[in-house]
Amino acid sequence: MISHIEELETVFDAFEPSLPEKRTREYRLERMTRLLDAIGHPEESYRTYHVAGSKGKGTTSAYLAALLKGAGRKCGLYGSPHLFSVRERFTLSGEFFPDDFYIDVCNDLIGRVRDFRLPSALGPGKPTEFEMYTAYGYMLFREAGCTDAVIETGLGGRLDATNTLKPEAVFLTPIELEHTDILGHTIREIATEKSKIITPGTPVFVSLQKQEAADVFRKEAESKGSPITFLSDVLSGFTTDTKRDGEYTAFSIGGTGFSLHLEMATEAMAENAALAILGAERLSFLTEKGLENLERTQLPGRFERRMYGSRLVVIDTAHTEASAASARKAFMEIASPCPTLIFGLVSGKDALGIARTLLPPFSHVIISRPGTYRKSNPEELWEMARSLFPDKDIRLIEDPDEALGSALSIGSDILITGSFYLAGAMKELRKDNES
Repeated sequence: MISHIEELETVFDAFEPSLPEKRTREYRLERMTRLLDAIGHPEESYRTYHVAGSKGKGTTSAYLAALLKGAGRKCGLYGSPHLFSVRERFTLSGEFFPDDFYIDVCNDLIGRVRDFRLPSALGPGKPTEFEMYTAYGYMLFREAGCTDAVIETGLGGRLDATNTLKPEAVFLTPIELEHTDILGHTIREIATEKSKIITPGTPVFVSLQKQEAADVFRKEAESKGSPITFLSDVLSGFTTDTKRDGEYTAFSIGGTGFSLHLEMATEAMAENAALAILGAERLSFLTEKGLENLERTQLPGRFERRMYGSRLVVIDTAHTEASAASARKAFMEIASPCPTLIFGLVSGKDALGIARTLLPPFSHVIISRPGTYRKSNPEELWEMARSLFPDKDIRLIEDPDEALGSALSIGSDILITGSFYLAGAMKELRKDNES
């Protein structure tokens, strides 16, 4: 049992970090079903909206929750990972619940699973950390009296712990090469894994996609008898412009025009907003209040802008080639000359493609370690970056706090990106976030 909010994260740390063998992943859904049986299937007490993809699923989920809130719904929002506080994973349309509520529901969950064990045939006897996170989120939303909840997948879709839902709608965001060791080595293979969250007869809304991914989603939806709408078929007049105070975007969906000033900048955020608006319009929960909520939405680390004196520091979580290109483009539109990049990647990412895309416009590059939660090799990344750009100022400073201090001493604007875990490992940013 816990009595302080600071203990919350330690509860989940005590569970299996992941399933140890690829083979045991095949049992993920049965494992999760048994865990939900033990806690009374809280996810059945509200409407759910399921979101999967390689990039943009977190912001799309947040935008959907903002739109649902604007329609008068009490909407839970479950996402991952978190940057600064585990509470970021479980919110009420982006707002934290009271600390006592997090504590009480956590203690309830601990009591329910104290004697719970999974059969040895299904892998480790204790639930994994992500399975417990998911169960906890579902319980929080039930105990809070939520009418709706937006649920973001973790890794993949087919075998993701969240894929036990019976959602009102499915949203599929852009597919890129990521987690290739688990999900597949082609866009088609990865899209196939993500497509398996489509359930029979459930409306599906699809973002702007590579053709290979779009073909997979269309085929899966047709096989399930699920109506599917592609943003590309209904979006017109799309324009967007990144400024220091956010993203200014305008577009039409099915003939209805929208002009928005988004707190979260980059062209990708504008596309995510358009997808959420498409779903809200087709599912009849689009309101002016919801659009106002959407404009004000800001998630930690999604092109999050902070000022340190006269220096702009942008915290971003781009970890694919396309998202890195989007972050670089947006940052260069608002940064002062000779900017600095702090860059770190966990293992399994397309390091070469991301580095080639991201590094060229930066005068100073600092390679750092994105925390210790996931395996990484900053020295290897540094050596690769130096071989790509031998004339560029590229330093290896593995400690994230030292990397930030060095970057601030240079005196130029700073972009921190490459991993969800990089900025979260910097104590100065964590302290600033808490304040």
